[in-house]
Amino acid sequence: MPIAKFNGISFYYEIYGEGIPLLLIGGLGSDSASWLGVVKEFSPHFKTVIFDNRNCGRSDVTPGECSVNIMSEDTIMLLDFLKIEKAHILGHSMGGYIAQELAINYPGRVDKLILESTAPASSKRNNLLFEDIYNQLKREGYSESWFKRWTDWLFSPQFIADSSFVETFIKNSMKYPYLQKAEGFKSQIEAIASFDTRDRVNLIKAKTLIIEGENDILITPEEARILAENIPGSVLQLLDGTAHCIHIENPKLFADTVTQFLIGAIK
Repeated sequence: MPIAKFNGISFYYEIYGEGIPLLLIGGLGSDSASWLGVVKEFSPHFKTVIFDNRNCGRSDVTPGECSVNIMSEDTIMLLDFLKIEKAHILGHSMGGYIAQELAINYPGRVDKLILESTAPASSKRNNLLFEDIYNQLKREGYSESWFKRWTDWLFSPQFIADSSFVETFIKNSMKYPYLQKAEGFKSQIEAIASFDTRDRVNLIKAKTLIIEGENDILITPEEARILAENIPGSVLQLLDGTAHCIHIENPKLFADTVTQFLIGAIK
């Protein structure tokens, strides 16, 4: 099992393919497994790195404070461990928060930047929602109703209307062997609540693609537009028929959009 250890913390990672490095950063509660649907699309073109953020998956759960900036420092140290000087960075949702901090604080380490379903700050509504979802997790554990609640926020109406998709998603999620511990989830939602780059996001120098699902109700298209308006020269692409987890709903469309941007077809 590939493990990177630094600052006394162990981080799980996987690498696929060769070429220019592409690092994928997961969102709240998700780990490296959430990217497996797109890894096969990226790995013929890029050295694709996926990993588990601290407090989820097979990485360590750490006591004490966890902030988005701390997780961005973890990511830099992972790149150092893998001897990767510079990489394309792709972040989803909370992973997009981490990616913003990387691009602001370590511009020399970021080649191109892709921000999926993310914003320059977490809304008050979402902070309250995540706290309530955490409280449900404490009461029920990883119950069927807990996962069903998540599907309503993560996926588009047409996917939710497909009962076989929802049932399969919930069944596979409930039997996943590396489900996040409740304290890890709590730590990440506290990090999200304190995140804010609204007065700094204009410092991002990397060529940036912002990908947003037109049906995303968790982090809305309007929030993505605000992000795009404040990152100089960034490109916003709204994708039809998708919601918050574009890379899961339509992995081929997502990977094609990202690859076209990275090879220069989208400018």
